[in-house]
Order: sequence, then structure tokens, then C-alpha cells
Amino acid sequence: MSVAMPVQLTYIVTWREISDGLRIQLRHSPVGRWCHRILWALGAFFAFAVAATVQARGIAAVNASTWACLLITCILLVAVRRLTALGLLGYARHLGEHRVTVGASGIRIETERHTQETGWQFYGRCVEGRRVFVLLTPDASRSGVMILPKRGLASPQDSDRLRELITAHLGDLPTG
Repeated sequence: MSVAMPVQLTYIVTWREISDGLRIQLRHSPVGRWCHRILWALGAFFAFAVAATVQARGIAAVNASTWACLLITCILLVAVRRLTALGLLGYARHLGEHRVTVGASGIRIETERHTQETGWQFYGRCVEGRRVFVLLTPDASRSGVMILPKRGLASPQDSDRLRELITAHLGDLPTG
């Protein structure tokens, strides 16, 4: 297979793909990992505070603010990525159908309202998930992200060619 031959993807973005891409980004980003750990630590702290208070003084001794803090922390753990994906979905749907060309010079995205070309030097690595390829910027927070859904490929052979192109320009692909 030739790495010089470009790969085409055509798709309309879905919430699941954005959510998967953000999950992978958070898992492979130092900032994302720390935020996740902090939320888990807060949740554990508030759960411990509720359990200790109930053990020592009974359920009636736990005040509303402690319950609220525990509830908010749990909601943040579950909902932040999902709500972010929902917000990004609105923007992606506004752009319409995405026609992406991945070639030796980089990535070109054309939509009904927008055209963008990005060279390979903008990205530092790529992580392959079950449904998506996620390209991450090389900055410390890996805040730049491009999500390429596998379902946008015309054939399974295109997935192999895309993998080869990415590997040739960014190195080996870890799985997310």
C-alpha cells in the first residue's frame, strides 16, 4: 500500500464520535488526567464525610450542603464530557457534511460552510479508538484535537491506508 495516496472520509458528525474523541483526549492529556483525579478525590472526600457523619451521628446530621457537594461532584464526573460533546455537536452539525482528505501534506476538511487545511506538523500524535482516530496537538495540555470517524471511510482498506499515513507522519498509534 502506498502512503502517498490520500484517504477520503465523508461523514456527518455524531455525538458518540465526539464523546469518544473527548474521552480519548482526556485520557491522553496530562490536564485531563489530573482533572479526572481531582474530581474522583473530591467525590471520595465527600462520600467519606457523609459516611463518617452518618456513622457518628446518624443520617439526620448530614446537612444539605454536604449532600449538594457530593451530588455536584458525582454529576461532574459523569456529565462534563457528555455535555461538552453535546455542545460541540451543535457546532459540527452547523458545518454540515464533512469531506476530509488525509494526504502526505496534511489534512484538508471541507464542509458546507468552512474549509481548513492543516499540516502534519500541527499534530504530535494520534490515538486510535474503536470508532475514531484522534489526532492530538503536541502542546503540554494536548488541547488541540481532531476526530476522524472510521465510519466515514469508504472501505476497510481505507482504514489501513489511513493508519499507515498517520504512522508515517506521527509515529506509532497507541489505542485508546
